[in-house]
Amino acid sequence: MRNQEFINKIAPAAVEDMMNTGVLASITIAQAALESAWGQSAPGNNLFGIKGSGTTQTTKEFINGVWVTINAGFRSYQDWFGSITDHSKFLLENPRYRNAGFFDQCSAMDYAGAARALQAAGYATDPQYATKIVGIIESNWLQQFDQEADNMLREIEELKGQIQTLLNTAEVHIEKISALEAKTSMAVPEWAKEAVIAASTTFCRDGRPLIDTPDGSSYDFYRLLTTIHRKGLI
Repeated sequence: MRNQEFINKIAPAAVEDMMNTGVLASITIAQAALESAWGQSAPGNNLFGIKGSGTTQTTKEFINGVWVTINAGFRSYQDWFGSITDHSKFLLENPRYRNAGFFDQCSAMDYAGAARALQAAGYATDPQYATKIVGIIESNWLQQFDQEADNMLREIEELKGQIQTLLNTAEVHIEKISALEAKTSMAVPEWAKEAVIAASTTFCRDGRPLIDTPDGSSYDFYRLLTTIHRKGLI
């Protein structure tokens, strides 16, 4: 698999993972490339060389100033995407990475600082680990994926703000509609009771009262009736 093919395959998952966890997509892709030899060496779909149970592999570690070959257990996954998810979970759940400032550097969009924090926290024994990670990022322009994830997060926040504004506007209109509905169908207000009684006891030529059922009338009706009463017309 060519380097660009590997990047194209895992970049979307790395961007999505950054949006969910804050781990820079560039770091995720570069570590996966370095640890798995660009996808050529990932037994158990373990792209990041995270140790655990699942498979036993022969690996090299830098111990006491020299490279030594050891056998170690490594985690295994159904696919590469499961490995990417577990990689971020591993970093989040191990306090040493946060204590080393890894997530602070990710928040600052500083991939070089994040790489140094990984090395300082002991992710790998290779003394050139951070340098190699930064080299992979810069030679393949992987920082573009950090910006992509950041832009998407900003757009989501902007959409959330627009939705909240629409909801607030809708609430105001609902309140106005409710107030109007209350005015169009309301019980006789205290200030209109005298006028209502007068109208109820004033009869037309056919013997019917001027008003029959005043309850449930509108605010404007009660106001007009009161005005007529005060002018002595009923």
